[in-house]
Amino acid sequence: MAQRAPSRPTARIEEAIGFVGMFGVLFLGVTVFCEVTGRPALGWALTLLVCVLGIVALDRWRVSVLRRTASADGIGGAPAAPAPRSAVAPRTAAPVGARVHRHVGWDELAPAGRRRTRATRPVAAPARTGPASDVTRASDG
Repeated sequence: MAQRAPSRPTARIEEAIGFVGMFGVLFLGVTVFCEVTGRPALGWALTLLVCVLGIVALDRWRVSVLRRTASADGIGGAPAAPAPRSAVAPRTAAPVGARVHRHVGWDELAPAGRRRTRATRPVAAPARTGPASDVTRASDG
């Protein structure tokens, strides 16, 4: 039996967007063809408008589902916050051919695969000012 990946809460909505979008592209082509050849295109244009409004409504529905979905399981919602600096284990060299991260579902990396964020930028060396010291070396001769 094949393994099933975790399903996204918006998977069916995205499939519907693709289906309606495919017909939208089809009706756009028919409308342009009718306009270019001089045939009546009002019906095709109105059908195209219905497709566009359907895609907008499906997209709004998808956004509301994503906002409603809790991100506790790593699916949907807001991306998980990075782990605190103290909780991150030191990096070790991965064996050749090993995976760098573990996939936990829908575009979310496990904490071990996230990049560490720097709290502050490294401080540049202070500029040296004042007179130059003697630059002669023993090897100068």
